Amino acid sequence: MVARSTLDRDGLQTACFAVARNTMWDRRSMAVDAIAEVAKRFFDIAIEHEEFVVGQERDPNLITRAVAYLAHTHAIPPMRDDTRWFSDMLGVLLELACPNMGVPQEFDRFYKDIEDGIANSRSDFT
Repeated sequence: MVARSTLDRDGLQTACFAVARNTMWDRRSMAVDAIAEVAKRFFDIAIEHEEFVVGQERDPNLITRAVAYLAHTHAIPPMRDDTRWFSDMLGVLLELACPNMGVPQEFDRFYKDIEDGIANSRSDFT
């Protein structure tokens, strides 16, 4: 029997805080409480995916890794406290990492495009 991982909620909260810190960035000082409130909203969205990911027999910490990816690549100040972009992007990333349904072969080229993009990104690892 394979041991199941449990979601590291502290790690997920840290990743959500990083997203909020990046989206709420301002040249003026920003109250940590305001960032924490946005981070909590992101966390509430992210945690909704736990049951699905575990139900797919996948490591629930892939949610944290996806959120960390969003913090690094897509969390920019114009997003501010809007959670729609976060919910939508997280949903797409999790669907790619943990598919919910099969797709017809006509999408094979698109999956190849994704694989090429990932290979390109990995070639930049230092």
